[in-house]
This record gives sequence, C-alpha cells and structure tokens, in this order.
Amino acid sequence: MGSRLKWVFLALLAFVAGQPERCAGELPKIRIGLLRGQERIALSGPAGVTIQLARSHRVVAWLPPGETWHITPQRGALRLTSDRSEEWFATRRLRLLPPEGGLVTVQGVEGHWDGIVDRDYRGGVEVVLRGDRSLTVINVLDTETYLRGVVPSEMPSRYPLAALQVQAVAARGQALIKAGRHRREGFDLCRTEHCQVYGGATSESANSDQAVASTWGEVLEYEGRLADTLYSSNCGGHTVNNEDYWPDQRPAPYLRAAPDFDEAALALEFPLLEQEMHQYLKYAPVVNCNRPRYARASKFRWWSVVPSPELRESLVAEIGDFGELLDVRVTDRAESGIAREVTVVGSGALRTIRGGAMVRRALGGLNSAAFAIEPIGRSDEPPVAFAVWGAGWGHQVGMCQVGAAGLADEQRDYGSILVKYYPGCDLVRRY
Repeated sequence: MGSRLKWVFLALLAFVAGQPERCAGELPKIRIGLLRGQERIALSGPAGVTIQLARSHRVVAWLPPGETWHITPQRGALRLTSDRSEEWFATRRLRLLPPEGGLVTVQGVEGHWDGIVDRDYRGGVEVVLRGDRSLTVINVLDTETYLRGVVPSEMPSRYPLAALQVQAVAARGQALIKAGRHRREGFDLCRTEHCQVYGGATSESANSDQAVASTWGEVLEYEGRLADTLYSSNCGGHTVNNEDYWPDQRPAPYLRAAPDFDEAALALEFPLLEQEMHQYLKYAPVVNCNRPRYARASKFRWWSVVPSPELRESLVAEIGDFGELLDVRVTDRAESGIAREVTVVGSGALRTIRGGAMVRRALGGLNSAAFAIEPIGRSDEPPVAFAVWGAGWGHQVGMCQVGAAGLADEQRDYGSILVKYYPGCDLVRRY
C-alpha cells in the first residue's frame, strides 16, 4: 500500500472509530399519519416511485418521474390512475418508495404555517384503505429524518443554533415517548401539534438540519427513564408545574415552575400577590422570552375584550348552563401565576373549573393560563363584557422556546439550556 493511500485509509478509520455512539443502538423507525379519511390521494415522485405490496414488499409497479398518479378505492382495493394509464391492485395497502435519497410528493397536505400545499417526504409512503372508501396516508421513516421536518416546523430555523439543538433534543424525546399515540389508526404520531408539527422535507433547512445532526440520538433521561420533554412557545416570564396545568398528572420532578429570568437582576419574587400579578401581566419585564427579535410582542403580553354573550357561550359548552353570566373570578393561582382554578358566577349556579388546560378552553381558547379577568359594565347590572389580559403563549410547561433563543443569545450552549428547563435530567445518547 502506498504511503499516501495508507494515510488516507488510517484517517478514514479514525473518522469512523470516532463516532461509535451512532452504532450503539438501532435507529428507530416511526410512522407519521399525513392524511386521514380521504376519498382520493394524488402523489408523484421527482425521481420516480417504486410501488410495493406493503406486507410482502413485492414490487408491482413503477411510477415515472414527475408523473402524478391518483389513488382511489375500488371494490375493496386500491386503484391507481394517471393521464396515461391505469393500474388496479387486489390489496388494501401499498407502499411507495422513491430511489435512495429521493422524495415522494403528496398533494394537498395542510401545514401549521403555510396552509394546504404539495409536500415532499423522505422515506416511504403507505396508502391504506380503511373500510370501503376511506384512505389513510402514512410516512414511514427513521426518527432522525423525521426530526429534520419537525425542528423547523416547531421552531423558526433562524433561531440560534443552540436553541435549535435544544429543540432537537426535546423533539426527539417527544417522538420516542409519544410513539404509538395513534396506534389504533395504524400509525405512531400525527403531523399536527397534538403530537408534534411535522412538515416533511418541504420544511427542512440547513440550520435545523445541523441542529439535528449535531445532537444525533441525544435525549434527556431522569433517573434512567426517558423524560417527557414538553415545550411551548413562550412562558411569559415563568414556567409552570405540569400538575398545575394538567391536574390529572403526577408531578414530574423535572417539570417544575421556575422564573425565566435572572432573579438577582430582576426584583420579582413569586408567588405574587393578586394585585401584583395583575400588574406583572400588564408590563414587559426583562426576561429571557421577552425577545421581539424572535417572537411577536403579542405572544409575550396580550389582552382582549370579550362580550359577555360570547364568553357565556364558550363557558356553557364546557361546564353546562349556569344562568346569566355575572362574573368570572380566578380563585386559585399556582406559584407560577397561572390560573389553577376559576369560578364562574351565574344567576342560577356557581361553576368551578380546575386546571390550566380546562380554564383556557372554557374561556374561549386563551393564549395561556397566566391571565387576569375583570368585568366591564355598571356595578348594579350584569357585565356587558370582560377584559382579559395575560402573559405567554401555550401551556408554559418545560422548555420555553423563545426563552431558549434568548439564552442562546447570551452564549449559553444547548446542554446548559436543557439543564435550566429540565432540571435533574441527564443528556444521554440512545443510539
């Protein structure tokens, strides 16, 4: 072997040997539900698509590059048609595979940010006939490729790399811990925020791809078990205990309420008195998630005036009739400031609502559960409306996405940011 070739060989060997973590475990596969209840599916492949029988993997057809095909049910099986030809298969499940590194384009998939568009997906795509006429489309791929379509869908790819790395680790944990949530429907996760927002290859970017690759296989564990790495858009200045928001959950030691600011630099000591909380919710303190560069100001502090009939309708839908709406009062606050209990005063009954999630929903879908509410109108008459103002956006449990970007701006690395939002957890590589 020539000396130059020998050194090249040794360098390659050192490179491969330097990344043993990627071989430590099997890279998990995951099934993502893209479309459900469809009567017709349209798809194509820029480089062509191979069609297999899903169970036997036998190749039965080849769709030419760029040609759009439609899949519809026919006599309890799947029928494929294009402008030039027609195929019919006596099967209820087909798998479509692009060439290695290629894409399958599924038409008319709704995105969280960009509406209904034609979306490209890596890996394979299955089309399944459920019942007589209902089609389900499932993207089958490995977890790391899936994350390439999740991270930029859940966090803008213009955020600092350290924040995107935090998002990648948190999203990886969510993918693994939630897998199987939609098992009865034939897939693991949906593509919406119910599981995690997934935009496929159409949403990918170089910055978020780097964040995924540089944290390959990394998750957080608490006492050796996978941590439930919850996250939301903006905590408004303080994160929330998981059981305060979801009363049916057991307290998670790593999902504790904590200030999202330097306590030595900001003279705020929680819990706040009710009047102090009202003031806190109205002004914009210097906290990690008060970053106009990364989020609209209306996601940090917000307000609205809700007519009484509109608020009553929303309340009745959740808690039943209580007569005329006379008042809505926050009767229990968590240490973090979220409304843990709200009492509705009606002319016919009092109703109590427990837990931040239920409170938000009952009051018409508030931006967060950190809010104050006051009636508007004459003191001797039922209110004509209610003023509502609050802080943050989302459930505020776990990682604050805008707060993570703020900490990254201060040159914090992703490991230290993860420790802040998930205290007591260990960063480990699972595969």
